[in-house]
Amino acid sequence: MTLSTRTLVAVAALLPAFFIAADTGAPLAGHWEGAISTPLEEIVVAVDLATDASGKLGGTFSSPSQGLNGFPLWGASSDGSVVKLELKMADPGIRTFDGRLSPDGQTIQGQFLIDVYAVPFTLKRSGEAQIAPPLKSAAIDAKLAGAWRGSLEVAGRSLPLTLTLTNHADRTATGAWSAGGAPAIPVAIAYDGGTLTLTSPVTPASFTGTLSADGTQISGELNEGAKPVPVVFTR
Repeated sequence: MTLSTRTLVAVAALLPAFFIAADTGAPLAGHWEGAISTPLEEIVVAVDLATDASGKLGGTFSSPSQGLNGFPLWGASSDGSVVKLELKMADPGIRTFDGRLSPDGQTIQGQFLIDVYAVPFTLKRSGEAQIAPPLKSAAIDAKLAGAWRGSLEVAGRSLPLTLTLTNHADRTATGAWSAGGAPAIPVAIAYDGGTLTLTSPVTPASFTGTLSADGTQISGELNEGAKPVPVVFTR
């Protein structure tokens, strides 16, 4: 799980804020498609922007080549024609789309900023925002419900992990995880025969583990590459 001037890859995880369909008066609301132009390749991307119930702008970022589908934006704002969209991954730093909205409101162009590097990007409006509603799973064993913490070793660094599993009155459950202070993304939950499986529709990551007999520890492996990584969650 790395992010460089060439690629945009996330490790990550928690339940993202749910954005309602934006009204037609919101100048940035909608589905935007385009590319980040690096010296080596064009990275195809999409951004979906909408307002929440309080009128605050937010949204998600997607890039098929990077395995990201609806990754929550860290921030989204505009000031006149100036547009700023921010991505926060598990590693330090914030990636920023620093651009300007065209006079006809159909194009955002500018620089994608990664540390001290800047490469151009272009986004074009293409319909209404496509932001998924909260992901729900079947209710889980009460012993699994609650907040869990762990850590992940990546490139010699220890990243803190958080996992939240919640049962609801309608007999559904929601799950979310986060790594290294990255935004929260949802996970689907399956618990069968003592095996807990968590899968993310947002990133390629998945987790398979087992709950200890005393209910205080979930031990397993995080999978998002060729080599699974051991992870232990505790309360």
